[in-house]
Order: sequence, then structure tokens, then C-alpha cells
Amino acid sequence: MGRPRPWQSTYGGRQTVTQLAYGITTAVSLGGFAHEQARLRKAVNAGAPAAPRLLTTGELLDGPRVAYSMGRAHRTRAGLRRSLERAAALDWDFVKTYARAPGWVMEEAARFAHDRLGVRSGSHLLTPGIQLGQDMTTHLQATQRLEYGRATTANGHAYADVTEIYSAGGDFHLIATPFSALWLLGADPGLARDPRVTALMPPWDVAVVTEQGHPPSPAQLTAVEREMEAYRRVLSAGGLVALGTDAPLMPVGLHLHLAPRALRRSGLSAARTLRTATALPARVFGAERDLGTLEPGKPADMTGVDGDPFTDFDTLVRTVSVVRGGVPYEQADLVERFAVSGEADRPSAAERSGTAAGTATTDWSPVGRQMRRDGCCDAGPEW
Repeated sequence: MGRPRPWQSTYGGRQTVTQLAYGITTAVSLGGFAHEQARLRKAVNAGAPAAPRLLTTGELLDGPRVAYSMGRAHRTRAGLRRSLERAAALDWDFVKTYARAPGWVMEEAARFAHDRLGVRSGSHLLTPGIQLGQDMTTHLQATQRLEYGRATTANGHAYADVTEIYSAGGDFHLIATPFSALWLLGADPGLARDPRVTALMPPWDVAVVTEQGHPPSPAQLTAVEREMEAYRRVLSAGGLVALGTDAPLMPVGLHLHLAPRALRRSGLSAARTLRTATALPARVFGAERDLGTLEPGKPADMTGVDGDPFTDFDTLVRTVSVVRGGVPYEQADLVERFAVSGEADRPSAAERSGTAAGTATTDWSPVGRQMRRDGCCDAGPEW
């Protein structure tokens, strides 16, 4: 399962095709424009475009001010009830509150999600999220406006209290979006030359992938290990951790392979790592009766890999085919949909990102930076 926001207005059909090409069969959006998401879900269910199945969330339910354009502001309970009735009419699959939502918004949204929609609810806030009836956080640590409730220290450490909250009761879960895993791109330069990057990704994502072509520094590897340690501790204590991404902050599709690589490098077994992207996300979203495992009576979702991740985990990225709901797709066919005609005419990743010496192509790095800033965050010069 993947966890991107649908950015069809800027990615077009590339987003969903890239997800499939990397073996993703189900995508969960955790925030976006409600009517657009309903339209996309209907189109995906009808078989156009080629895409993973889509579980939708509408706008982020916020307080008197919104953080982003896909937020919805609320000052009164009557206003919140109107938003929630709209969520019911558009059949949301998840209800998310955001950084400025006061406690009464978080609590009422969670109650409505459970009682009226029969779905899960969450936010960025570990506490008071758990006390107000929410089911999960959608990151370990992310945007918030409270002076308390932070799950990590300034240098990324998470301690025993965080592990206990995610594991003690068994009903409050964590969606992990390992931003630090992007640094592992430099440890495998072949990832940037993959046709799923050079042909499917838009040029601003190609620029991000290309810029990460240098080996990770010792400090970066330490940061990766520190983040993975928090997830391993939750898993070891019996908590549920679902791996996800945060597009457009991370390259679509590819990051959902970097994240499990980071977990595997940190010492988690191959089997347990694979569960964080398959069975555990289904349980986190209450969809385990239909998704997450291959069993009689469930939709036929399978990913074909050219290799054996149990002996060489890095081969997991070599997804040659995918079956979503019984419909087969070949990676080569998906790539061909957007490939430049003629291999000799296809620009390299460096050329498409404008970094190749002597090329006159556009430098797309500022575009990617602007998209990250508009969507959420500008991660700074290390990008």
C-alpha cells in the first residue's frame, strides 16, 4: 500500500502509472480536495486510468485557520458538522484533522468517522490524538502547532513513552513516512537510471532523484538508523507500523522501496519488513478482510519481482509485473506509455534534470522545490 496525495493536476496520469510500475496495488490519500478525490476514485474503480485502487480522504479538517489550500477551516460545531455531512455524502475512506484543529474538532471528527462512516481517523498528534479517540498518526513527527505532543526530540530521538502509546493498547497505530530514507538513493546509483525514473517521473522528480546521486554521509546514515530504531521498537513491542510516503515531498513510487530498504538495513527481518508495506497497512486502516494478504475471496493483488527479497532485499525494487484486483500490468508496458519514441532520443536523467554538462535543458530543481514548499515543506539545501 502506498500513501501519496493525488496530484493529478500536476502529475497527470504519470502518478498512478508510476505507482503501479513500482508494484503498488493500493494507495491511500490522507488529504486532498474531496470532489476531485471522489472523481479519481470513481475513475480508478472503472479501470481508467491504470492505477492502484484509491482510498480517499477529503480536505484536512482544521481550526480557524488552515495550513494549506487542501484544508477546511472550522470555528463552530455547526460548521464542522456541515463538513462531516459532506464527508458522508462523498463517502470518505478516512477522516484527518490537521495542525490547528482544537480538541473538540479532533474528538467529533473521530466519533463521526467511527459511528457514521465506519472508517478510521487520525492526525499528526500522538497526544492528544489517542486521548480524543483517534486511531493513528499519519507520521511519527510532522507539522503541528502545539507546544506539546511531539514524538521526537529536535535531533530525532523517540523514547519509551512513544513506543508504549503505539503498542500498549493495540488500537493506536503509526503510519511511518521515513523522510531520511531518501538519502539511501546515493547508495544505489542504478536507481536513478531506472526507466521508471527517466521515462515515467516528471522532470522535477527526476531532479530530486538525480541530486541524491552522491553516497550518504555518516551523519545521514546515523539519522536513518535513528529514525528506523523508533519504528523497530514499536514493531517489537507489538504495535502496528504501516510504511508510506508523502508525495510530492518524495519521488512517487520509488520512495516506497527506499523506506523498506532502510528498515531492512537497520536489522528488521525481510519478512517483517515486507509486512509493513502489505499486511500491516491493511490492518491499520481496518481493511484486512479485503486487502493486505493473498487469500481466497480477497481481490487478487500481486507484485512480480525479478529476484528474491528474502536473500537479497534490494531486488524488491525490480518489480516486473503487478496484478491489481485481477487485472495484470507489465512494467515494460507501463513505461512505454510515457517513454520517448526511440531509445537514442530519450534524454538521460541528468539531461532531464538539467544537470548534464553542456545541455540546454531546463533546470527543474527550483520547480521541485516550489512544489514541496506549496504542498507542505521546503526541506532545505540538503535536497
